[in-house]
Amino acid sequence: MYDFAIVALLALATIKAVDFVCDLFDVVERFRSLLTFIAGIGAVVWLDFSVFTNWNIDIRNDDTGVWLTGFMVVGATIPWRAIFRYLTHDQATGDESLGERGHMLRAVDADAA
Repeated sequence: MYDFAIVALLALATIKAVDFVCDLFDVVERFRSLLTFIAGIGAVVWLDFSVFTNWNIDIRNDDTGVWLTGFMVVGATIPWRAIFRYLTHDQATGDESLGERGHMLRAVDADAA
């Protein structure tokens, strides 16, 4: 149970760190998703944290478990973005998972015009 909380809170920390960097430097905004991957996976590799060893799941290579945990952290950023959008009714610009959609033009019937 604590391992799930660690993954969820690492995802939250990743999102907020990436948001901070993107707010600081406007140039980095277009690389938000790449920066999220680097920060999420980098944090887990730096901590050498694997949920698979804590859940007693045998993996042939321990490094694979660490990397897969990193991908789990990066994947857990998407629900955090959805929660923030629901609570604030606002979304981060350039967020791919909930990104801004282009406005659709209404089709007008030629006979009605």
